[in-house]
Amino acid sequence: MTGTHLVTKVTEAKSNIDRYEAELARSADLQAIMSYARAWHGYRDEDGRWHVGPSKFIGYAANDAAAYVESHRDHDGRQTERVLAKWFEEIQPGQADFDDVTAAVLALLARYGRSPNKLLRVSVLREGRLSAEPVRRDTAAFRSRITVSPDVCSGRPTIRGTRVRVSDVLDMLAAGAAVREILDDYPYLNEADIAAVLEFAAESVGHRVIRAA
Repeated sequence: MTGTHLVTKVTEAKSNIDRYEAELARSADLQAIMSYARAWHGYRDEDGRWHVGPSKFIGYAANDAAAYVESHRDHDGRQTERVLAKWFEEIQPGQADFDDVTAAVLALLARYGRSPNKLLRVSVLREGRLSAEPVRRDTAAFRSRITVSPDVCSGRPTIRGTRVRVSDVLDMLAAGAAVREILDDYPYLNEADIAAVLEFAAESVGHRVIRAA
């Protein structure tokens, strides 16, 4: 029976992350409970793209949508997180990879019109870490990069000085675009602008601006 035994190998966890993304496309019930997930785990593939899934899905061997939907309330996330901690490391705002993997989670949620959990946290596969060194972040400065004006884009949140909406950036991320690709397409933006979008989206839990348009 699927979804009843904890994973014992990192390959099983990675396989479940891939399966989660595939199952989402087929299961409206799975999409409906995405926002319940607090702990998300991810890995970066050879092309540099992040793949993510909630711990209670990827922590059980050969999990699928039906098993997860039926049992996710009964399963203890602390058990799956303890198992996954063998291979994954929880990271905090300001650490390398945090923005990218958080973007992947928000983009996946946005793809199905879902909001992130207020207690959302992310962990990454250790072999996929770029660096453990913290990066100083000025959160207030990031927030100031997002503006809302009734005269610009019908009052929807945009990156200051542009007509690029927060939802535009999330929509591109949801479609699988990397941060570098977005910056190449919009040379008047920079990495701090993308980080500001993520900061804004993470703090706007339950607000429509985090839904991809």
